Amino acid sequence: MPAGSAAMNARYQRIRAAIERLAAAEQAPPLQALADEAGQSPFHFQRSFVSMAGVTPKEFSQALALQRAKQSLAQADSVMEAALAAGLSGPSRLHDLFIGLDGMTPGDFKNGGAGLTLQWACADTVLGPIWLAASERGVMRLVFMGDASAAELIEREAAAALPQASWREAHKELAPLTAEVQRRLGGQGARLPLGLLMSGTPLRLKVWQALLAIPEGQVLSYSQLARLAGAPQAVRAVASCVAANPIAYLIPCHRVIRANADFGEYRWGPQTKRALLGLELARGAASGFAISAEHSLA
Repeated sequence: MPAGSAAMNARYQRIRAAIERLAAAEQAPPLQALADEAGQSPFHFQRSFVSMAGVTPKEFSQALALQRAKQSLAQADSVMEAALAAGLSGPSRLHDLFIGLDGMTPGDFKNGGAGLTLQWACADTVLGPIWLAASERGVMRLVFMGDASAAELIEREAAAALPQASWREAHKELAPLTAEVQRRLGGQGARLPLGLLMSGTPLRLKVWQALLAIPEGQVLSYSQLARLAGAPQAVRAVASCVAANPIAYLIPCHRVIRANADFGEYRWGPQTKRALLGLELARGAASGFAISAEHSLA
């Protein structure tokens, strides 16, 4: 998979293995054990982990504790107030960091995507390989691949929504986008704008827009998200919209958890969701995140 040099891929694999072990463990293994498994000294392993993940192994493990999620849920109403005050649930164009979302009409996909050319690429990340598809107008799909191949993912997408579209491998052309996703997943923050090309019912678009108002390091319950999306009586429908999100991570559906602070299911696997939330909650704690409307619009 063309995702940088072989040495960089090996670094991703070492840190990904450690993240997976920590996310699955009821009790965090000692640093020495993690370093031994990575074939490094504790000093070099910890330095590599921080470089790739943005937090230390200990911070990551602590962030997976139920108490951290409960604290974040308790703060959620303040986040919602800031988002509403900033107009993020209204009809105006919504921004979270440098991410923009434009709703597409069904006409954009008439005839099963006939005449639409989609480029795709794969890349390695600290949470495993990703598959990204985009048109000249923006990113349309982002998937944590797991064990699936690019061919299988294209077949699924074509069968589900775009049977007449043209798919073209474009690792070189999409390298800036995949590198941006790698950077953000590694905790380095947004650097390039990423347009997101979405198609869905009005409720789905409202829910996906509301998801963009949830800052990294913060979680909401499904009922809180329903209120933010302007549909407080439609919690189940909102949950189905969350589950239908086609752009992993960039539309942060992983930041929605159950009211009891249980992380719950995830379209790309509960283990991936635990790892994503652990990394983000740890970074939020490490940076002393302060909830404000300005931060939501940063």
